Amino acid sequence: MASIRNNGHSSSNDNAILFAACEQGDLQTIRFHLDSLSGSKIASIRDNHGATLLHFAARYGHINILEYLIETKRLDLSQLRTEHGATCVHDAAVCDQVETLYYIFNNQKRQTHFAEQIRWTIRDSHGNTLLHL
Repeated sequence: MASIRNNGHSSSNDNAILFAACEQGDLQTIRFHLDSLSGSKIASIRDNHGATLLHFAARYGHINILEYLIETKRLDLSQLRTEHGATCVHDAAVCDQVETLYYIFNNQKRQTHFAEQIRWTIRDSHGNTLLHL
């Protein structure tokens, strides 16, 4: 379980529940806790390394949660990075979540709220692309 940064919007216990739900693919719990929150509030929920709920869903390959966060809550995965500059795409690559990468790359064209398109060449703060990981 991740250490949780309290962001002022919810308790550390609530955040722990959300990160666990992302790890386990529990969309029902995610929806129960997040349906009333804006995308910006959801984006501010971070662990101690700056990872978001998107990062956790990508690490564990839970496309159903990614769909909810990206398509329903309109989170911009191109802008959400950890303290080391990793996007959720970097996390999916590190964890060999090929289907998750396929979903992200094949569905991002219809996400008009993304500030920029995710590319294979996107780098973290150490200069790593997805292919380095």
